[in-house]
Amino acid sequence: MEVTVRRRSSLAVPWLVADLRFAIVLVEIVLFLLCSEAVNASIAEKPHQWHDPGEGSEKIVSHSCIHDQILEQRRRPGHKVYLVTPQVYQESGVSKPLHRKGRGLLGLSTSPFHQKDAKQPIRIYLNYDAVGHSPDRDCRNVGDIVKLGEPPANSLPGGPSCNAHGEPPVFSDCLYNCTQDDIAGDDKQRRLRKALGQTVDWFSRALAVEPVKGNLRLSGYSACGQDGGVQLPRDYVEGGVANSDLVLLVTTRPTTGNTLAWAVACERDQWGRAIAGHVNVAPRHLTAEAETLLSATLIHEVMHVLGFDPHAFAHFRDERMRRRSRVTEQAMDEKLGRMVTRVVLPRVLMHSRFHYGAFSENFTGLELEDGGGRGTSGSHWEKRLLMNEIMTGSVDTRSVVSKMTLALLEDSGWYKANYSMADRLDWGRNQGTDFVTSPCNQWKGAYHCNTTQFSGCTYNREAEGYCPIVSYSGDLPQWARYFPQANKGGQSSLADYCTYFVAYSDGSCTDTNSTRPPDKILGEVRGSNSRCMASSLVRTGFLRGSMSQGNGCYRHRCVNNSLEVAVDGIWKVCPEAGGPVQFPGFNGELICPAYHELCSTGLPPLSGGHCPNSCNFNGDCIDGRCDCFLGFHGHDCSKRSCPGNCNGHGKCLRSGVCQCDDRYTGIDCSTEVCDEQCSLHGGVCDNGKCEFRCSDYAGYTCQNSSKLLSTLSVCQDVLEIGKSGQHCAPSEPSVLQQLEEVVVMPNYHRLFPGGARKLINNLFNKQYDCDAAAKKLACWVSMAL
Repeated sequence: MEVTVRRRSSLAVPWLVADLRFAIVLVEIVLFLLCSEAVNASIAEKPHQWHDPGEGSEKIVSHSCIHDQILEQRRRPGHKVYLVTPQVYQESGVSKPLHRKGRGLLGLSTSPFHQKDAKQPIRIYLNYDAVGHSPDRDCRNVGDIVKLGEPPANSLPGGPSCNAHGEPPVFSDCLYNCTQDDIAGDDKQRRLRKALGQTVDWFSRALAVEPVKGNLRLSGYSACGQDGGVQLPRDYVEGGVANSDLVLLVTTRPTTGNTLAWAVACERDQWGRAIAGHVNVAPRHLTAEAETLLSATLIHEVMHVLGFDPHAFAHFRDERMRRRSRVTEQAMDEKLGRMVTRVVLPRVLMHSRFHYGAFSENFTGLELEDGGGRGTSGSHWEKRLLMNEIMTGSVDTRSVVSKMTLALLEDSGWYKANYSMADRLDWGRNQGTDFVTSPCNQWKGAYHCNTTQFSGCTYNREAEGYCPIVSYSGDLPQWARYFPQANKGGQSSLADYCTYFVAYSDGSCTDTNSTRPPDKILGEVRGSNSRCMASSLVRTGFLRGSMSQGNGCYRHRCVNNSLEVAVDGIWKVCPEAGGPVQFPGFNGELICPAYHELCSTGLPPLSGGHCPNSCNFNGDCIDGRCDCFLGFHGHDCSKRSCPGNCNGHGKCLRSGVCQCDDRYTGIDCSTEVCDEQCSLHGGVCDNGKCEFRCSDYAGYTCQNSSKLLSTLSVCQDVLEIGKSGQHCAPSEPSVLQQLEEVVVMPNYHRLFPGGARKLINNLFNKQYDCDAAAKKLACWVSMAL
């Protein structure tokens, strides 16, 4: 059950108690901060040792993402999915800093997106301090036994052992036996820094964000990330991180299977944007052979941190800076015969329409993956529809970043996307509404095959291919039965067992170095302008060697709005809609593709989507008509205007952009902001109302205070003040007790160390009960109470 608590304009915390109580606790917290200013504690750090890597590594051709598996692990009782740490984005008269040091750096922003052009290239800071420094998780020597995930406590030093090839396979929550390839030595660390540096550079060119003013502030109250996480450096917590909008803590812990890396967000700002994350790269994949694949993998994984994450969807903001009510929709699709989840965000939908040529109102959203099992379902694009897009569940060296992925991040309300950084995605291009709304056995051309007896052309015509059809040991799901035999289907569960032509290893038409030379008897030529085409051509006086090979590689060019093809140096014009042409000296015929397949960068004929100026990409194009986004108007959405004349809460500039007053934000200045107390206590502001959602903390539920008192010891008196209210607490009482022992008390000692510091306070600051204030603050920040 999810409980949403809303309070007007100021405090909203998991404890549902009277405002007077909050005021009392706030005063005590301020007193504690005053007490702690006089004395500072220091932390000694151990020196770190590095080990040289070994030679050799298993060659991996693709990366399997386990993001959803990680999310499921983080939903275990007692695990916080993330922490909320508010940031300063601009000067404001509403917020006043409580303190000038440490956690007192909370002079908070009231409006992160004050001006439409305020966003700057995102600054991502990489921290490598934790690389190789976790003795129970990092491989330092061959034969070391380390933990993956959270193996049962009573399993040490025995099993379960990690075994990706076992029956059943054991991928996580297991004990891993280290090899030489798992040790992050100097060479692997150089490769790591190079790959991550290139990733950061790519994102700085692809995304802009409202820059954090001053230092990025992080909480540090719990470890950041997964598999034990990473503890934030003390100076990050006390002083913040300069010139940063996102901090990524890097580790090099081993993984199983063909998972090269993984990444998760662990802290968000008051608007839901990720400000800290944990990125883990497996040392055995830090090789020259895996360099290209690793580059694509890291972009994929950092996308998850930035917002391609089902949990982040709940915090997406619209143009008014309010929580979006619709990010995804789940419904039974009668055509597909199963439940599907579709992203219905406006820019995702707009760019999807232009990619597929799907301008019918019947196309309502872009599907998310529903298959794949381990770690892929729910937080990736449906592979059936996007194939080699980088945010499908598997990544390889052909993966590309599409405009749809960049649009999803822009639709979050946190980023401005640079769409020139998107690559060309060929799969599904201009295939129409039926392609995205119908089962794949109804697709046409190279997108569908149903026999292994004949070769064909791949979907982009860059290679000759075969039709892989697999007979499985068990029956496929009812919706995936495309053949009379219930156990027959395509080779990829991620692609919904669809059958389509896959390139031969030597079948490339564009690669002049292919191991199989072009067949001169068929008139073939390989090269950058050659494409696969259906053909029965054979040189006069010869017979085709195989009737199953009804295609070949032939040169093409686009001239004077026509497609031309060449055989033996003779060029001929193809019919616009495609069709047969013949050549002298050859028997048979070559079947030309349609003009728009190889030549046109625009929409195919009769697509029905020719909106004026493509709506200037400021609106959705449906059946030839522009539906403009908020703030734009005109038949082609080319004109800017101040929506609602800024609703009386701002000034309409000549550019048609609202400049909002201090207490309002959004494209139309209609959204009221909250003061800093909302974020200070873990709430999220939504139109002047501070929200706390118990579901934001995995394994937590809303419970009556009276039922929790007997479970607590350290925090019992803290809770007793509001025992008539409700609290967000772990579902399992034992977890609550463990939290007091392993989280509350360490935080209490960090906040108010013993020894001389405590003695000085007791002698000279008797008017302030700093000990009680520290304990109360530790309970609040540690247990989401």
